[in-house]
Amino acid sequence: MGTLTNVDQTESARAMTQTSLGKTTAIRFMLASMLFFAMGTIEGLMHPTKFAFQEFYAFVLGLEPRHIKPFFGNFVSKIHVHVALVGWATTGLMGLFYFAAEAVKGGNRYRAPLCLGNLVLQVMGVLTLAIGFHLVGVVAIPSGFSEGSPEFRAIAGGVKQVVVVGGAMLLVSCLLFIHNVGKTLLSPSEKLTQQTG
Repeated sequence: MGTLTNVDQTESARAMTQTSLGKTTAIRFMLASMLFFAMGTIEGLMHPTKFAFQEFYAFVLGLEPRHIKPFFGNFVSKIHVHVALVGWATTGLMGLFYFAAEAVKGGNRYRAPLCLGNLVLQVMGVLTLAIGFHLVGVVAIPSGFSEGSPEFRAIAGGVKQVVVVGGAMLLVSCLLFIHNVGKTLLSPSEKLTQQTG
């Protein structure tokens, strides 16, 4: 066997330290998912403390203390569920799928801008959805109308668009994810970018 030249050693060292796009994307999605896990946990702790910290929550949310119970019952529940399921669980699973699809196939068909777009839209979509639910509650609950009534919907109509924007971001994120991972899983081996790390 011959000895490695300096060029060969440099190439070998670069290949060992270079991380594949699938691994990099998986790490980013998993880190984002941990952020959502923390947010969901905080939202979950808010429920049992809503009466103990009623004045604090009223101040922070800009609501009268008497509106805290309906706000928590109708909106914090929605926010908690969406942050936990769409934010934590789905974002984490997306990361695992990016990693697993590349590992199973021995390469990928990912494109860095699409992976980054998927991540940004996923994170921004969940955050926008959560902010939108908060706004709907803060704007409409003080009206005194019951949730779902025509009057409540009319008052919440302007800020409900924030929820729609968040949902649209999540839809595009979903489509980018399906494109990236699906293209990798359905492509023949010779069309895959081989793993480098």
